[in-house]
Amino acid sequence: MANRPLYAQTSDSLRSRIGKAWRLGDRLPAEPALCEEFGVSSITMRRAVATLVAEGLVVRRQGRGTYVSDDHSIVQGPPRLTSFSEDLAMRGWESEAKVLSVSSDRGRPEICMRLGLNDGARITRIERLRLANGKPVAIQVASLPSLLFPGLESHDFSRESLYEVMRAEYEARPSDALETYRASAVTAEEALLLDVPEGSAAFRAERLTQDSSGRRIEFVESVIRGDRYTLHLKLAASRQPQP
Repeated sequence: MANRPLYAQTSDSLRSRIGKAWRLGDRLPAEPALCEEFGVSSITMRRAVATLVAEGLVVRRQGRGTYVSDDHSIVQGPPRLTSFSEDLAMRGWESEAKVLSVSSDRGRPEICMRLGLNDGARITRIERLRLANGKPVAIQVASLPSLLFPGLESHDFSRESLYEVMRAEYEARPSDALETYRASAVTAEEALLLDVPEGSAAFRAERLTQDSSGRRIEFVESVIRGDRYTLHLKLAASRQPQP
């Protein structure tokens, strides 16, 4: 922490208050008050607040001040392999899950192929509605090889984190994942669950996760509300010498 720039340390402190001391739509204290409280200069505080603005956590309103964003934006970047619950927690949101269905049956050929399994292999399927501060954000369907995770359906995934169960109960540690996003529109059934009009903009995401030994342990299909999700990427120029 001590080696990080002061503005980055300050932004961490501000970020930790979102969802706790400051709720959705709350106005942040004026800049002089923040500077006095945190013992930093106005330049440092402006950079710290600008970081949160770039992440979508707060918004500046001309002539009115800075407010905690009320659109439940989830901002990704730089990419890290986290569970959905961990991702929300890092951004100050309270994560909830409603289990829509859990089953173990012979998997569809395309799912078996993604997981590197023979056709007809048994797949445990967990479908959940994900919420941030009580508002629906995404529908997620996780498919896992039943052979690697026997009895997985006995867990209550409205309360338990799937990744934590994988680590604690099955000694399967997610190591890396390939994630793909594409623009889409929600169907009538999805619209009811996500509380949006049919045809609303959405992301459709697929994540294929491996453990440290290279086993494919999870394939997740998600439908994410387009008005509550921001994909934020940090890019850097190549450091290779130019010819």
